[in-house]
Amino acid sequence: MSLADIKKQVEYYLSDQNLAQDELFHKTLTENGTLKIDLILKCNKIKKLNATPESIKEAIKDSTEVEIHDDAIKRKNNKPLPQLIQSQKKKPEQQQEQKPNVDNPYHNFDPLIFTVQAPEGVSVTWSQITEALMKQHNISAPYVRYGKTEGNFALSKPRTPQENIERLRQEGIKLGETQLQITLTDGEKLKEFWAHHGKHFEGIIKRAKEAFATGGVGKGGSKKDKKFQQQQKEIIFHNQKYRDISQLKNIFKTILGRSQDGVALKEPYHSMIVSLLNYHDKKEQKLNNLKHFTVGQHPEHKDTRCFIAVKEDGTQEDFSCLKCIKNLEASLA
Repeated sequence: MSLADIKKQVEYYLSDQNLAQDELFHKTLTENGTLKIDLILKCNKIKKLNATPESIKEAIKDSTEVEIHDDAIKRKNNKPLPQLIQSQKKKPEQQQEQKPNVDNPYHNFDPLIFTVQAPEGVSVTWSQITEALMKQHNISAPYVRYGKTEGNFALSKPRTPQENIERLRQEGIKLGETQLQITLTDGEKLKEFWAHHGKHFEGIIKRAKEAFATGGVGKGGSKKDKKFQQQQKEIIFHNQKYRDISQLKNIFKTILGRSQDGVALKEPYHSMIVSLLNYHDKKEQKLNNLKHFTVGQHPEHKDTRCFIAVKEDGTQEDFSCLKCIKNLEASLA
């Protein structure tokens, strides 16, 4: 790990050259004025340098281009951002012609096949794997199967970042106290998969494609159809791809359900909720003097649990993640 290399890479991320074409960093700086160090640590080139929050701070302490601001980095002297160069868009008629194929994630589905294996004698079902992928990796797999000794699941190759693949292989999934190993299926194993399960896979993907298409909007399409199609569009939130808005809702419901009342939420949940609060009608009020987030009973609806923003002075403010997601959804319409 070279501090000079880390400095060079961080300075590049916040440079005019990069920000003119990096939509995510440009948007984040426009909204917040800073880039969280946690966000920068997720970048592949920074990962290869084995950088840590401490090494990043040390590397740029004498930089003339960027500076530290709490646990984030900003451009020196609040230098104005360059104009974002939008990618060239297709003509309206081209967009109309190709829209059904672009919007449907199962059209020309290019799969990555993974193998899942449990310890000998452990019984596993495909539904357990599906749920574990969602809860532990924020991944919704359109195809999952499990036999007596091993199983498979499929993800879309162009929609699955390399870091997600590496995390799946390194961490696997856990069912209770049982650790399941995940490997990327290739070579002879991949040939065996297609020979034994190819027809099953094609049938599942075909049905998924047809089910998605029922929300398509054409002449005579109903308002309900339009809303369904809007909900099914892939979105990018907090530098992560989600199949649709429903998956994002499920992620936050899972965080809420698995967290203990009164316990401070740690990363990555903390920064995810900060990003979500940017869509709250009173985001400045909720984020002002923030110490941490937790969960607890709603002050008015005792049978309901909600997220709570805990301030530095000990005061608390509850908020609804679903209202934030609704505003996010509206911004995508």
